[in-house]
Amino acid sequence: MHKPQRIVHDIKPGAMLKRAGATESPQQPRSTDGDADSYLALVRLLPCLSCGMEPSEAAHVRFASASFGKASGIGKKPHDCWAAPLCSSCHRLAKTAQHERNEREFWESLGIDILPACVALYAARGDLARMNSIVHVTIASRRKT
Repeated sequence: MHKPQRIVHDIKPGAMLKRAGATESPQQPRSTDGDADSYLALVRLLPCLSCGMEPSEAAHVRFASASFGKASGIGKKPHDCWAAPLCSSCHRLAKTAQHERNEREFWESLGIDILPACVALYAARGDLARMNSIVHVTIASRRKT
């Protein structure tokens, strides 16, 4: 009796799967150039997505999403395009802060679909007024939880 064998041995499992809806992924190695610093500086000028406090911190969204082509890894900080504004309390200090609980649950408890918000913010980089508008629309359109 023959056992089934793989025809191609050098391809990792899942390597041939296509990401649904992914056209161009912003997933890149972390940047160390001045553009990243200036983008994060603008994010820090925006109001907190949770409480509206200004200024905020650039909170990196760490969970993975196949539909956004966003990978994750232990000990790896995501690309700056996945940064969102949160005040220090909502980001790190409070018992209910982003870093103190399951991150998906944190954003769901706010009623915010954070990955599209990050994509919109990064697309508007360099235009503080447009970025500010995106944050205000995101806050105003939060789902009730």
